[in-house]
Amino acid sequence: MHYNIVKKASRPYLEEMYNRAHEMPEIWKCINVLQKTPFKVNTSVLEVAKSVWGKGLTVGKLPSSVKEEVPPKPFDIDTNEEARKAWSKIKRAIFDANETRESKILLTKSIIDIATEFQQHPHVYFPGQYDWRGRYYSVPQFFNVQNNDLARGLILFAKGKPLASDQALARLAIHGANTFGEADKDTLQNRVKWVEDNQQRIIDTANDPHDHYDFWGKCSEPFQFLAFCFEWRDFVKFGETSDFVTNLPCYSDCSNSGLQIFSALLADKRGGEATNLVPSEKPRDVYKEVADETLELLDDRPDCIEKDMWREYGVDRYTTKKVTMCVVYALTKWSGREYIEDHLKENEEDGIENPFSTDRNKKEGVPSSYKATSYLADSVWDALGNVIKKSREAMDWLQEVTKLVSSDNKPIHWTTPTGFIVQMNCPITTPKRINTNMGEKIWRPKLNKYVDDIKKTTIRIETNKINVQKAVNTISSCYVHSLDASVLQRAVCKAYDAGITDFAVIHDSFGVLAPDVDLMNKSLRESFVDIFHNKNLLKNFSEEIQTQVSKDKRNKIPAVPEKGTLDVSQVMHSEYFCS
Repeated sequence: MHYNIVKKASRPYLEEMYNRAHEMPEIWKCINVLQKTPFKVNTSVLEVAKSVWGKGLTVGKLPSSVKEEVPPKPFDIDTNEEARKAWSKIKRAIFDANETRESKILLTKSIIDIATEFQQHPHVYFPGQYDWRGRYYSVPQFFNVQNNDLARGLILFAKGKPLASDQALARLAIHGANTFGEADKDTLQNRVKWVEDNQQRIIDTANDPHDHYDFWGKCSEPFQFLAFCFEWRDFVKFGETSDFVTNLPCYSDCSNSGLQIFSALLADKRGGEATNLVPSEKPRDVYKEVADETLELLDDRPDCIEKDMWREYGVDRYTTKKVTMCVVYALTKWSGREYIEDHLKENEEDGIENPFSTDRNKKEGVPSSYKATSYLADSVWDALGNVIKKSREAMDWLQEVTKLVSSDNKPIHWTTPTGFIVQMNCPITTPKRINTNMGEKIWRPKLNKYVDDIKKTTIRIETNKINVQKAVNTISSCYVHSLDASVLQRAVCKAYDAGITDFAVIHDSFGVLAPDVDLMNKSLRESFVDIFHNKNLLKNFSEEIQTQVSKDKRNKIPAVPEKGTLDVSQVMHSEYFCS
């Protein structure tokens, strides 16, 4: 089957990519390196997953197979409008929850079924494509290294390597601590110590996973941690020597790559410190910094029941994580409120009661979940502005420039540091109703014959007009994604040239064998410095869009925000930039 190098790309665009291939060698080399990595199924994890799934258990964050029932209609639903509205809200909430559960069930079943089929093959490959921003994606759906924890836990590198050193063993332990989640924000030394302190529990889990659900089944990344338990048990059984051959992908994740990139773009010292672009004894946590700033702002607000309840419930890094993570991706205060509400729902799933009133759990005299999250979202939004002020300047500048281009009905385009050509086209779409034949013919008694079962459906048709607001809202996320794609492309090429052959990557997460982790991290840091140190990419962007803005508006192009004092080359000495 034929796949284009870029998903959903037009033929003129692909021809331009081909004609300019000599200008972007890293683009072609990276995708070829990634998709020629052989993998295999982790049969030990697969057997546990199949057993847990077959029993209908929710261990390891697997979805429940039990559908939630809608409560009976109120007896006076026809005459009591208030009761009818309340029941309708509960019904809608339960329907939405069941729909989400059904999609998770389909995903889980698909992953397990595909893994079961693939376990007979010693080598499994995942072909890849770039999206229009240059981000790399696996083509196969469901079962691949870029999917959820279950899929990643079921995948091993087909070719292993001996650990060969104590440092490689430490990297294996760090990966285990990261996937468990308890020590993943601690120092690297303490993460290794966490594994040493819990070694017996890890071995016991590998020997009998079904008797240790409370240990591995509720951790941060359950099935990836379970895969680590099997690997660590095998290492101990082998005699704990450096000759042990490991096949487990060990991932190093960047500390909020979006904010790291914006901090590097403008050499923002505070943003760089908060996102681990500079060395520190302990890892910095930008999510916690936003949470702490939020609490300080709460203290300054007038007393009210929402303030007291949030203080009692707690505002921590998990409360502000999604909001902070997505601020560079066209986040609005409204979206931030929804993310905070998602946090409350996730806590409910983990057994932590939502103190606020909801459609499914009405509480008299208690603020609604909507009102409470709206209240907190105001403080979180202001806290973000204080912590990542320079990043906001870059986002605002990108939006202003994009508005100038898009208002002339032109798609904006730019070239990434690795030469990838990005064309951001945000057309206005219009709805169109069409007739479709669905399934078999149906019997029409009045006509006394079978006729086609015609259903009407609505599709969206792209027009040749640019959706200015959509372009403005999405430019920040698209630009930063194109840059993290460049970092990945260059890092993979550097690492491959240095001798690493097997990769499992997810945008800002880099998986390699434990003996290769340090070399991968070095290649990644060198690539980040190559791209951002003593460079002014926003100025380059401004110069590139000059011809895209009509002549009478070029004087309106705002000045590029001034850069700060951050020395991006310090990334080379920052252990927690990506760990």
